[in-house]
Amino acid sequence: MFEIASSEDLEPVPVVRVLLLALIRKSPESSGYDLMKAISDFTNGTINLSSGTVYTTLRRLEKNGSVNSSRENTGRRRRAYNITEQGDSDLLQLVTQIEKRVEVLLNPLIKFVSDP
Repeated sequence: MFEIASSEDLEPVPVVRVLLLALIRKSPESSGYDLMKAISDFTNGTINLSSGTVYTTLRRLEKNGSVNSSRENTGRRRRAYNITEQGDSDLLQLVTQIEKRVEVLLNPLIKFVSDP
């Protein structure tokens, strides 16, 4: 059972960051394009992020040490992304935050609104 300790616990979870970290963890060496396609596939085409959103988030993740990248020698300007230990830790922390919000707030709210 989770407990919400403060209003800070209710701050929005950076969903794009969570998606990218999870997908990079599952598919190391993914490019930004691969990740955009994977997000679309994962959400059955419901979410199609712009390249600006994906690449900006990837740069932030790399800057804070959650992922690292290397340039591929394919003749194209393609970077391959990998999750770091820090990124793994960040991902697990974010997933715990999501689980907490679902259990403590979202599921009860949905039930409350659905009851006549």
